[in-house]
Parts: sequence; structure tokens; C-alpha cells
Amino acid sequence: MTAMQKNEKQEIEMSVPSVEPQLETEKKKRPLGLSYLIDENPPWYMCSLLGFQHFLTMLGSTLAIPFIISGPMCFADNPLAISEVLSTIYFVSGFVTLLQTTIGVRLPIVQGGTFAFITPTFAILSLPKWACPTAEGSGNSTVDSELWKPRMREIQGAIMVSSLFQIFIGFTGLVGFLLRFIGPLTIAPTVTLVGVALFRVAADNAGNHWGISMTTIVFIAVFSQYLTNVKVPVPAYRGGLRIGHFPLFRLFPIILAIAVSWALCAIITVAGGFPSDPMNPQYKARTDARIAVLKEAKWLRFPYPGQWGMPTVSLAGVFGILAGVLASIIESVGDYYACARLAGAPPPPEHAINRGIGIEGLGCLLAGAFGTGNGTTSYSENIGAIGITKVGSRRVIQYGAIIVMIIGVVGKVGALFVSIPDPIVGGVFMVMFGMIAAVGISNLQFADMNSSRNLFIVGFSIVFGLALPHYMENHPNAIDTGVTEIDQILTVLMKTSMAVGCIAALILDNTIPGTLEERGLKSWRCDLSAENDGNSQTASIRVYDLPFCLKRLGDCKAAKYIPFLPYNHSEPNNVYDMELEYSTSNL
Repeated sequence: MTAMQKNEKQEIEMSVPSVEPQLETEKKKRPLGLSYLIDENPPWYMCSLLGFQHFLTMLGSTLAIPFIISGPMCFADNPLAISEVLSTIYFVSGFVTLLQTTIGVRLPIVQGGTFAFITPTFAILSLPKWACPTAEGSGNSTVDSELWKPRMREIQGAIMVSSLFQIFIGFTGLVGFLLRFIGPLTIAPTVTLVGVALFRVAADNAGNHWGISMTTIVFIAVFSQYLTNVKVPVPAYRGGLRIGHFPLFRLFPIILAIAVSWALCAIITVAGGFPSDPMNPQYKARTDARIAVLKEAKWLRFPYPGQWGMPTVSLAGVFGILAGVLASIIESVGDYYACARLAGAPPPPEHAINRGIGIEGLGCLLAGAFGTGNGTTSYSENIGAIGITKVGSRRVIQYGAIIVMIIGVVGKVGALFVSIPDPIVGGVFMVMFGMIAAVGISNLQFADMNSSRNLFIVGFSIVFGLALPHYMENHPNAIDTGVTEIDQILTVLMKTSMAVGCIAALILDNTIPGTLEERGLKSWRCDLSAENDGNSQTASIRVYDLPFCLKRLGDCKAAKYIPFLPYNHSEPNNVYDMELEYSTSNL
């Protein structure tokens, strides 16, 4: 080895985050420029920081849920109740994420509360018997407990019973069977609508103060795009004290952007630059806008099942939440494909998707038992974070899950992040949702987009997926079958853009005549799943196998008949042959 080569090697070794993986594949192009693939693990301290960044990414959607449901549940004026429900959501989200990444779909995907359950929750609590009384007694903790806990128990029971349906759908393999009819022309509109349909959430948060939101967006763009190749000098010790180079901006653009924007808001708040009137939208840019939550929260509080009392069950509640479950299943399947692509993994096989949906059902069951007032689903914004940080490691999400569980127990820490100004959250959402929409569109590269058939399917599915939910929002009583439960199910499904777009694309792609090449099925399921095409590298299909001693289950002949287990019935000549076998089984 020449002296120049030694110097180059030493310089690379001092570049902390992604040295070893990149050395092994320096002649191969990694998908989407990933620093770490799904099965590659950064150092533990990097995993902790990146996992914490994923917590910050899910923060906005998660903390919004207790505030949204606090109105119909009658605890809007009880900051302590809001804080306790929020901590419960964090704890359950972390625990379910750990289950999902370990024995579920095994993708680096975060589980958390879902907005798909909020509409049916509102519908259930709009019944006359759950109407909130007048404001007398508001602020009295004892009275508030008597008001909101029975309502919470009603939602708990509905979620727990409805989750059994999702568990059944997943572990019996019905989802995997349906995937035989799903290709890139179905996944592309579905994933695209996941990002596009959420623009209102981003706009509502960002619109509270566009100046702060745009500042946050600029910081994310500068850190993740313009400074991505800039390495910060840091002291390092390798046989002696020397200066290493750390790609800080590439790995932590979201944390840095939030931290800088939050500090800027704090300075402006102290200087009196934001209005002090809570009715003014720009008031939400203040860092002390929700300081009451921090004061009311306990230092330590351990959530447990049944903490609000024994859940109650009603038929109307179960059918209402069932609509949210169906919409969540469709959305999650699209998220799995998006996450696999961004994390450098092959498309998930049937057994992994079956397990993923089954574990999500189990997560909803736990969420109902603990009393989050919501269920769990895959978080699209965290998938977008993978695209920005270029770190698709599963271990990072597992570290993040543990961090979220700890934050759910340490009440003061969780309450601290409630004070992040809404405009900052809105700016982060703008970037995240845009990344998700772009990932959805990228699936079209496998189909023949010179075909008028494919253009029709994709264009119509996206527009219809936006138009029908928009109509349903303006005409909430458009569905009137005479059966309230059926009305709720149809209404919620038709209000969900991802569900509408997916169903439209699925029907059109499987009924309009077209060849496998034209539909992109061969290139999407075979070429994309190849470990090495000579120019790029993706992880092996083995990343979806069960971990630890559970791997042996795939070697049993009985695994062939169990839809959520991998079936390793023979030893292929190489990994590519095995992946091709998995992929073509769907054709």
C-alpha cells in the first residue's frame, strides 16, 4: 500500500458515520445515496442521536392528537389530562415500534397515533349522550375526570374490538393475497397521496407564522442539500489526538433546523416580537404558548392498561372505528413499500407485510388497552426523514423507540417538546410530506409511462383521490344508506385520499388490458429486488426474516402454510436467486 493510499485510508477512518459500509461498496452505487442500508448499524451514539431525531419528526403529529380529541372528550381545559394522554401515546408508540421493527415487517418504520381514527372518534362522541356539559366546573380535576374518562373508555373499547379485525387480516394472510394484484401503478398514487393529502396539516401549522416556517424550511434545505458534503472538524483519538471530520449536516439536518429555529423563536419571544394575544395565530410561534403543560406534568409517570378504568364497548363505536382501521391498513401497505425503497431494502414479501399489518393490529389493541384515545399506524413523515438523512438503518429506529418509551415515562421531558412552536412543526412537515410524495412518484420509473393506459390510471387515481375526499368534507351527509354504521364506514373511507386513490388505481390496473412489462410488474418486483445489478446495492431479502432463534421457523415445512412466516424450503445458489424466487411468487 502506497503512502498516498495510507493517508486516504486514515482520512476515511476519521470520517465517523458511514466509513465501513462505504468502503465495502465503494465501487457500487447505493440506492438514493444512502449512508447506511437497512441491515447496517451506525455506532450506538449515532443511533441514539438519529433515533432522537425520529422522535422529533413524529412529535408534531403525535402531540396534535390529544389536543384534537380533548374537545369532544371534554378535557380541553385540563392541561394535566392532555399531558398524561400524550405521555401514554409516546410510551405505546415506542413499544409498538419496537415490536414492528423486531418481529413485524422489520422495516425501519415508526408506529404512532393516526388521524384516520380521529374522524370516527368525533362521530362517536357526537352522539347526544356524550355531549359535553356546560362549562361550570371546568378546571376542577375531579369533575373533569368524571367528564372525560367515560368518553375515553368508550373509544378504548371500540379500538380494542376493531383491532381484532386488523390482527385477523394480517396474520391470516389476506393482505398478502391482495398484494398479488398490486404493482407500481397502484403503489405510486397511494404513496403520493400520503404526502400530498397531508399538505393541509403542514399548511395549517406553517400558516400560524410563515416567517418562522420558511426559516425552518430554509435551514433544512441548507443543512440537508447544500451542506450535505461539508464535514465539521471534530477532535478524535486514534493512537493519538487528531482532527476528524464529521458529516454533521447530512446526518442531523432536522435536529439542527428545529434547534436553530426554536432558539430564534425564544429570542423573539423574549424580545416581545410575537403577539401576546392567544387569539392571534402568530401567538403559536411563541415558545411559552404551551408552557402550562410543562408546569402540570409529573416527573415520572408509568402508563398501564386500564388506567382510565374498564373500557366499554358499543356496536356503533366498533363499526365507526373499523373504518379508520381499514383506511390505516391501506395506508400502511403503501408506507411499507416507500420505506423499503428509501431504506435500501427489496420490496417486502408477503409474509413480512402480513406480519406488519398483524403487529399494527396488536398495536391498536395495546393503544386501546392503555387508553391513548387513538390507534397506531405507520408514520409517513418518519419515512421522509430517512430520505433526508440518508440513514436507513433499522437499528436507529429501534433506538428511537426506546427513547420514545423513556420520554413517555418521564413526563417533564415529554411536556417540554409540547412547547415547540407550531410554525416550526409546519416547516418540518412541508419538507417531509414533499419527500413522501416524491418517493411515490419514483415508483413510476418501473412502468412504461409512454403508455396512454398508464397515464390514465395514474392521473385519474391521484385527482380522484383528492377530489372525492374534498367533496365529502364539504358534504358530510352525502352518504345516507339508512344504517348509521355503514354511513360512518363509507364516509371515513371516502374522506381518506390514500384509500380512494389506491382503490381506483387497483381496479383500473387489474381490469384495463396491459402486459406485465407495460404495467412494470417484472422490472419492479424482480430488478428492484436484486441485491446487485452490477452498479447498485440493496440489502438481501433476508432482512425480512424473523430474528434470533425464530429464524429456524422458516426452515420448517409447516412454514409454507403459515402466511406470516418466511419459507426457506431450499438453499438457492445465491442471494439473488432467492430474492427472485420471492418476487416472482407474487406474479
